[in-house]
Order: sequence, then structure tokens, then C-alpha cells
Amino acid sequence: MAPITPLHVEWQTEQIIKHLFEDEDHRDRSFDDGLEVDSVASDEVAVDLVIIADKLKQVSDDMMKNVEFKAAVDGLTKEIAKEAMETAFSRGVDAICKTHVCQQPEVSSEMQLINASVAFGFYLKKSSPGLKMKIQEVMLAFITRRVGPWLSQQGGWGNVV
Repeated sequence: MAPITPLHVEWQTEQIIKHLFEDEDHRDRSFDDGLEVDSVASDEVAVDLVIIADKLKQVSDDMMKNVEFKAAVDGLTKEIAKEAMETAFSRGVDAICKTHVCQQPEVSSEMQLINASVAFGFYLKKSSPGLKMKIQEVMLAFITRRVGPWLSQQGGWGNVV
């Protein structure tokens, strides 16, 4: 048997994932998708990959029954969503700051960030009222991370506004 190349492993992984996300259960039938693979019989590989995918589905189903696993996944999902929203918010504010409207030479870049983040936050709140709490969290994280040190240097909000 010829050595397995990284490209072949990538192809195998792609096929396994494809089968993982199919709704069908292949455990009790043979499978031949007609794929040709160098140095290996294609139906042999296809059957093995389908069996592997079905085994992985079974392991996943078993794990999903575990309460600790579900809690960990829920926490991770929330963190990913929060991080994605914070990244999107940050990119949106940065894009707004690059527009002619926000670039005022008499206004510091930190105040431009504050002004843009507040305007963007209010826009998002008006267009998606159901996300009000999430938008508040993201704005707080953004302003704290990007402008917080500058605000501290200025002596707080009272000295800036």
C-alpha cells in the first residue's frame, strides 16, 4: 500500500465529515460512491470512511447525553458567540472611524472611537431591539478594551465629556 499523503488525509477527512452530516445511517449497508483513490480500492476506502463516520456519530450521541459535556458546550457556544459579536462590533466601529464623517482633526482618535461605538451601538439597538443586552455587553467590552486606558489617563469620564 502506498504511503498516505496529507492531501489524501484531507480528502478522507472531508469525506468523513460529509458522511457525519448526512441524515442517513449507513451502519447496515455497503457504500460505494465511485470515488477513485490512488493505490487503494475506492469502495474499500468509502466503506471504511462511512464506518468511521458512523462510529464518530455514535460517540457524539453518547457524549451529548453527558450533562457535563452539554454544559461545557453551551458555555463554549456562548463564548464563541460573544467573541464573534465583539469582533464584529470592533470591526464595525473601526470601519466607521475610517469614514470622512468621523475623521475630525480637532477630535482625538479615542473620542472618535467612543463616538463611533456609541453611534454604532444605538444603531444596532434600534435595528435589533432583541439584542439590547448583548449590544450593551459588547459596547462595554469594546470601550473598556480600546479606550479604557486612555480614559484612566484623562482622569475618568468626567474629565473627557
